[in-house]
Amino acid sequence: MALLLKHQTAAQFIARFREAYRNSDRERCVQLAKFVIARIQAGDITDAQVRSAFGLNSTQWNTLKTKMNNWIAAHNTLQAAVGE
Repeated sequence: MALLLKHQTAAQFIARFREAYRNSDRERCVQLAKFVIARIQAGDITDAQVRSAFGLNSTQWNTLKTKMNNWIAAHNTLQAAVGE
């Protein structure tokens, strides 16, 4: 589903996202990472917009994005775990 912004611009949204991410705890951090990666994949926001909001260069952003993707994969694995 496309990200529809009625009361803020994409830049304002990303700035608010950055603040929420900065102040998040473990579980919330992974949830926010899932959200932002999904929005990038959907084309609602760009890597450049997020990178700019985080104040990172391309290499730093790629490192953080890889870390986020690793957290997402680990979280998905954990959520799929069942007892034997």
